[in-house]
Amino acid sequence: MEQNNSKRPARVFAMQLLYSMEVTSGTAGECLPGVLESQPIEKNMQSFGMSLVDLVQEHRAEIDEIISSLSATWSIERMAIVDLCVLRSALAEMLYKDTPVKVVMTEAMQIAKKYSMEESSSFINGILNGFAESRGMLGGNK
Repeated sequence: MEQNNSKRPARVFAMQLLYSMEVTSGTAGECLPGVLESQPIEKNMQSFGMSLVDLVQEHRAEIDEIISSLSATWSIERMAIVDLCVLRSALAEMLYKDTPVKVVMTEAMQIAKKYSMEESSSFINGILNGFAESRGMLGGNK
């Protein structure tokens, strides 16, 4: 399902930068050199990934509220950090970018399958699907 113009490297980069920021309590600027050193990325992908990171930072309270409201059994503090970073960036993209919702959901699940635990993709799919349904995003209008 990956197209030629896939932004997956940018989404992985955003997840890795958000993860680094979360575990070190550092800023994007402080964490960026380490992420780039471990995962070199093309400038256009870095730019898209940074836009997702910026959106997550700008709208984090709203995004975390959405995650909390859709995850009845898990508090944010109990979630795997990778899963939380994937969810935050996917929700930011669904809310503030013009990417088709199903593309964002598929990408988030694929990234979770590769970088997190076995059950993570199902968990992430459930949250994102619940959000998309609650906003009427799955009816083909986006």
